[in-house]
Amino acid sequence: MKICMLTSGHDIFDNRIYYKEILSLKKQFNEIYLVAPGEKDFVTEDGIIVKCFPKRKNWIDRFEPMNRMFKIAKEINADIYHAHEPDSFQVAVKLKKELGCKIIYDSHEYHPEGFAEHFKFGRSIIKKVIYLYEKHLGKQADAIISVNELLINKFKRYNNNVVMLPNYPVLNEIKIEKEYEKKPMFVYIGGLREDRGILKILEAIELIKDEDYKYLFIGPFETFDFEQKCKKFAKDRLRNVDIKFTGKIPHMQVFDYLKKAYAGFVLLQPTNWRYVNSEPIKIFEYMATKTAVISSNFPMFEKIIKNPDAGISVDPTNTQTIADAIKYLASNHGKAKELGENGYKKVLELYNWSVCEDRLLKLYNELYK
Repeated sequence: MKICMLTSGHDIFDNRIYYKEILSLKKQFNEIYLVAPGEKDFVTEDGIIVKCFPKRKNWIDRFEPMNRMFKIAKEINADIYHAHEPDSFQVAVKLKKELGCKIIYDSHEYHPEGFAEHFKFGRSIIKKVIYLYEKHLGKQADAIISVNELLINKFKRYNNNVVMLPNYPVLNEIKIEKEYEKKPMFVYIGGLREDRGILKILEAIELIKDEDYKYLFIGPFETFDFEQKCKKFAKDRLRNVDIKFTGKIPHMQVFDYLKKAYAGFVLLQPTNWRYVNSEPIKIFEYMATKTAVISSNFPMFEKIIKNPDAGISVDPTNTQTIADAIKYLASNHGKAKELGENGYKKVLELYNWSVCEDRLLKLYNELYK
């Protein structure tokens, strides 16, 4: 069977698309293609054939990239096309009409809400229009994949073949032996944006700046202006604090930092509805590396890190409560270790990709039959 993944906005080596779904499918199927934004075609070390088209210049530049994606994907003539955004799935729908292939819509984000955020006015109308557009496309999918119960229930209203594949970590790629350093270290992993609580963390650090702790922010800044804002804050108000912004680093190198960390931050802000109703991969990655979690006190977050406790939930808008959580774990190494161990056990029992891999392979085998 020939499989083709389609993405218009994700990286070629996206954690979910490549390291989870594609490598899981590779265990049973030999011929797998990935059509994605990039500079040139190549074959990965895992034998995945990557076909590239130029990245779009901005978020509104969608028509020409999708035309190029369609031409490339049609030449591949796959049995199943697996798309990861509404616009790449539109390409899949067109391919189904022309080739008679099977198509999968993999929605691991709140696309209508996210698209509407680009507009200053009329967001509710735009969100509704995109929702109706997504619904129209989704009815034509042979299967829909998503990541949490909210999205699953939405898609079940108009498609009978919906499968939940949460963004759980792959256990066999993670080294879980902790190597704590003498100086307590705290990390943040992911894109650096204000609504992800980065400034709140910096402000909390200022409240305890006399304590000898280390802080790592691992990931790219969303904008140059926000980067300058954060670095100016650190320079002016955290002058003697051991703090580092690493930028984007290789996927596997992230775990080298995590195994030394006392705790990891997931302090998304309540101003963004999508964040409040998400299950961030960062939480699971922290837990999988025996790292305690300092998270926003959103119900979906607390459901993950409670029973048994794998971290501390705080009001993400309150810098004092964030500072208190940092100081508590830094001065109670045994508690930080206990929370990390609890999280790891929960990942072994429930929150790991092997559960999702079985569902994914079962879906593909059913579609191929």
